Amino acid sequence: MTQNSCWCGNNNFVPFGPAYGECRVCGTLVSLKGLSNDQLRVINDERDFYGKEYWLKHQETDLGFPDIYIRARKDLTERNLHWLSVLLKYRLPPANTMELGCAHGSFVALMKQAGYHASGIEMSPWVVAFGKDAFGIDLNVGPVESLKLDGQSLDVIVLMDVLEHLPDPDSTMRRCFELLKPDGLVLIQTPRYREETSYTTLVESIDPFLQMLKTDEHLYLFSNRSITYLFRSLGAEHICFEPAIFAQYDMFFAVSRASLQANTPDEIESALLSTPNGRITLALLDLFRKWEESEADRAARLEQIVELTKLLKESEADRAARLEQIVELTRVVEDKRWWRLPARWRKRIRNG
Repeated sequence: MTQNSCWCGNNNFVPFGPAYGECRVCGTLVSLKGLSNDQLRVINDERDFYGKEYWLKHQETDLGFPDIYIRARKDLTERNLHWLSVLLKYRLPPANTMELGCAHGSFVALMKQAGYHASGIEMSPWVVAFGKDAFGIDLNVGPVESLKLDGQSLDVIVLMDVLEHLPDPDSTMRRCFELLKPDGLVLIQTPRYREETSYTTLVESIDPFLQMLKTDEHLYLFSNRSITYLFRSLGAEHICFEPAIFAQYDMFFAVSRASLQANTPDEIESALLSTPNGRITLALLDLFRKWEESEADRAARLEQIVELTKLLKESEADRAARLEQIVELTRVVEDKRWWRLPARWRKRIRNG
């Protein structure tokens, strides 16, 4: 594959903003800058792109995100429980799961807590050491292509905010399916490019997706069409899209070569109640669902307030317009009555 070509092999793009090209073959946005496989590897943790500083200074200074120490705590409630609820929907513990690009490893730890045989992969040796120390989990230094893993040994592979960073997503996902059992699945969160939206429209509307246009990190930004194209080319035709946490710019889905069957709430509850740690996880999920319901109610109330405020402003504007009309009509009526008076009376009134 040549530099700045799409994962599908096409290298004839339509310009999209100053630094991306749109592939009209599959519908993917392709970074015109990009990083090579060698640039993505972490040999020197103090210097390389995805080394130690990526998780510390780069996160705060360049991206405006919390550093890895804060993320290791906040992600458990802000992201991981949402991901776990969807994972449980499609695959119950115990099952062999592996997360590519697991960062600090909190989701690996939560999967382990729920009863999965969970492991993770990261590019930085420093991050792997941090995750092992923070959560006591099984982590390895990647990429996944370099690890000696048994074929068809995994039930689930997870990629959260990782697919867009891969220099060769086709090859990496092909390797993932080699590692999965025939009915295994991949669970993915990645930015969603809306093909019908132009770059000019994004800028004019200050669309949140503009935050995803990071040419040195997000090498491929997939649309619904292109993500389906990618996995169908790998023989994985079964895709179930789920609500994303950040739905304004992300997609979230499970994909498999076999038909995806959803577990019932009773089946999920039964699986978690079968182990002591699973019981604790179920309680956390119960709290998370209550929080989600509360947030949904809060959002609905806010929407009502916004709508009522809009109606009130419209009513006030209508009232002001009607008052102006009344004043004008009163003046007209009074003028007409004035000119009905005899001239001598009008003269007398003027002179007092």
